[in-house]
Amino acid sequence: HINLDFTSATSCFPTTMLSKAFLVLAIAGVAEAFCPSHLAGLTSFKASRPSGMNLRMSAETPAPGISRRGLLSGATAAAVLSSGVMGANAADPKDLVRLENGLSYQVKKANTGPLAALAPGAVEGDFVIVDYIAYLRDGTIFDNTVKRGKPVAFQMGKKQTIPGLESGLLGMKAGEQRRLFVPARLGYGERGVCFEDASKGCLVPANTDLVYDVTLVSVGPSPI
Repeated sequence: HINLDFTSATSCFPTTMLSKAFLVLAIAGVAEAFCPSHLAGLTSFKASRPSGMNLRMSAETPAPGISRRGLLSGATAAAVLSSGVMGANAADPKDLVRLENGLSYQVKKANTGPLAALAPGAVEGDFVIVDYIAYLRDGTIFDNTVKRGKPVAFQMGKKQTIPGLESGLLGMKAGEQRRLFVPARLGYGERGVCFEDASKGCLVPANTDLVYDVTLVSVGPSPI
């Protein structure tokens, strides 16, 4: 079994909210993506305390698109990814936007459409649909919604994903792309994402900084 502890994360949309959220998601053409990718496919969970969750899933029946083989890529691939992910940060420090909470990001593609100035930026309470590729700082990919072809959807401000991802989305407009540099305390913190069998290691080691390449597919206000 895999023991996934998501500090500050809570469950997916409550059932009572799905009917109201459906319209927002259906318009974007991804009505099936109600849950953050981290929670998709998990068969059971229980809250361990208000600030976290204790999630378990069978290693024999992993979440869709998430497997130990897929998440733990080879050393060669990691080295290539590392040069791309970390190289941009080192080469263009002037392009980094640094937030007070410790998160920093680069705008990789801005919304430059004719109505860009009028387009709303994501704020707390909005429903967002997001594509991302998530890396460890050595370049290893541990989650990839783009490869699965299934962007994730959640409501901002409801702790339905890690704090760093949510913080990095604030102000983003539909079509915008950012690279987020997430400190460990805004990611999976001291717990990481580890197998219950310690000999199998961790998908995300404890106290690991993360990098997310994020595309905001759609953003809309809460229908409630």
